[in-house]
Amino acid sequence: MKIVFLVLTTFFSIGINASNFVSMKIPQSTIMVEAPNIIVALPPSYKSDTTKKYPVLFVLDGETNGELVDGMLQRLHLSNGSNEHIIVGVTSSNRLRDFAPTVNKDPRGPVGEGGGGDKFLDFLETELIPEVNTKYRTNDHNVIAGHSIAGLLVIHSFQSRPNLFQGHLAFSPAVWWGERETSQSTKKYVTTAKHIQNYLYMAIGSESGEMRQVYDSLAQTILRNRNIDFNVRFDEFEHEGHDFTMAAGLYNSLKGLFQYQQKLGI
Repeated sequence: MKIVFLVLTTFFSIGINASNFVSMKIPQSTIMVEAPNIIVALPPSYKSDTTKKYPVLFVLDGETNGELVDGMLQRLHLSNGSNEHIIVGVTSSNRLRDFAPTVNKDPRGPVGEGGGGDKFLDFLETELIPEVNTKYRTNDHNVIAGHSIAGLLVIHSFQSRPNLFQGHLAFSPAVWWGERETSQSTKKYVTTAKHIQNYLYMAIGSESGEMRQVYDSLAQTILRNRNIDFNVRFDEFEHEGHDFTMAAGLYNSLKGLFQYQQKLGI
């Protein structure tokens, strides 16, 4: 809990408030029947440095998590510990429908829920990202972040569309969802791909039982199959519950992302 307190203290100490984010209007989606709500926060230098282009961080559940990410990024940047980013918050009205890649058939969970993950990624890839690139000065370096079922979508994107995002931040990803299809596909991807160039951060808290077993098995497989251009950082927060792992892991995830971006010359 100490880690979470420090992150929240950082967030509030630099005076972040809701005015950093503005609503972004996008054309009516041809993919999503119910399009997500989009908000955008521009970095402090955006208006003054009119020639600079920025990486973009897409934060799933942006209305809940966007301000936290924005505050930490700004604080890190003040100490030369992060690049400035355009932050795009993406909030779905039905997280299970839009973020889970497969339909759950396990009676221990919400049977029949999920299955829209790929449609949601289609929306990000063909509609939202091009619109962001048109409206703002971006540098084609995109990062996606999500927690729990949104973290599951982050992992699914990593293995199914490895070139869509150059960085993936997954906090307590629900890789135990359904019949563990995303975990299995990710294991296959990292063991068979000839070369992976990406940044992947994962964190887990005090989750136990089968949830922890599925996560640990995936994490171990990924670690055994790293290459020099596949930058991986994992954290375990044994004293933090599931709901707090994003706050607990945010500092390390963004520091690791910055180190990876420096290697790329960003």
